[in-house]
Amino acid sequence: MDAAALSDFREKLTEFAKRAVTAAPRCLNEESTKMFLVVPMISFLGYDPMDPNEVFPEHHCDFSEKYKNRVDFAIFKGGEPVIALETKPAGAPSLRDDRGQLRSYFNAARTVKMGVLTDGLVWEFYADSDEPNMMDANPFLRFDLRDVARGKVDESALEGLSSLGKAVFDPDNIGAEAKRKHIYNSVLGQVATIFADPPEEFARPLLKKAGIGHISQKALDEYRPIIQAALREFISRQILHRLDLPKPDAPAPAASTDAAPPAPIADNVITTERELAVYRWVLQRLAFLVSDDALFGEIAAVEYRDYQGQFVVFYKMERKGRLFEFIESKTNPGYRFVFPEEAGLPAGDVTVPNLQDIDAPLLAVFTARVAGIGKSADKTADKSTDKAEKAPAPAGA
Repeated sequence: MDAAALSDFREKLTEFAKRAVTAAPRCLNEESTKMFLVVPMISFLGYDPMDPNEVFPEHHCDFSEKYKNRVDFAIFKGGEPVIALETKPAGAPSLRDDRGQLRSYFNAARTVKMGVLTDGLVWEFYADSDEPNMMDANPFLRFDLRDVARGKVDESALEGLSSLGKAVFDPDNIGAEAKRKHIYNSVLGQVATIFADPPEEFARPLLKKAGIGHISQKALDEYRPIIQAALREFISRQILHRLDLPKPDAPAPAASTDAAPPAPIADNVITTERELAVYRWVLQRLAFLVSDDALFGEIAAVEYRDYQGQFVVFYKMERKGRLFEFIESKTNPGYRFVFPEEAGLPAGDVTVPNLQDIDAPLLAVFTARVAGIGKSADKTADKSTDKAEKAPAPAGA
């Protein structure tokens, strides 16, 4: 799937997830979960739940009269069931204990190539990547619509889900695809371990490529924090890309008409790597600190403007939305910030040794700015509405 198609699929899935999360509290049993969460997902993937030749509820596939196997939905292709779907009530504590029934049906129905276990919000997809008609112990794809609704879904999961749609689903290839996903997930877990604590066999080759010849154990221990910092910086840049924020050399958007126009930027102003590191840290840290979806979505509106001796980070409006000024010093190894002086916010000139030391004032001023500018916009809209309602009606109305 190309980038444009994947972006479109992400947008549609996010909207679907938001509707599902809204409906979930009203799904109090398995039947309501099927009706309001599961059937809509089946439709979202392109299958017709109103056509019994395509989606068959309560489908049986038995070894014998004694051993009966049933699933909540079987999805057919070419007259044979290819996907088995088992549903549990929304908010079920765990899906792992409910795989037995799905595994039995999977084994009995020789044409089934994929099993799905869900409570309507959490979706797990299984295949037979190790042995034909024997469902794998672990899902090759798993996602939670609550995370998707918050925009937390990676491209691998998006591509995996899109490949299960009616138009492109290939039962004969799903086992091989599942195997690739299992390998991908295993490698991803190893990368996470390396990120948390770079092992010697990973650190030494990196340091050698960086031009360091003889590396003693003591030197390795000293350089390990540098490797960890480089890995964190890489992740920060990925966050910038994922949030689709303007690149550092892009011109800042024009300020709102009720904000003071920004001062012109002198040609000799150069944005330093340290200033950019502060900006990237703010984006990364806010994504960690905020507690709700609304605030997370507003991080994309945080911008910066560089002046001679002063680096300003703001939310939407440079003056009204100012978060802080960062003042870089060539002699002081710490970080100097000037936060806005207004009631209820940590104010004044602060110098800290580490960026994480500004967590409290950063979160406080960001939350206040989002609330304040949002209220200003609401008041402006209310005034416009009032004026429209009070305006005299046109002659002859």
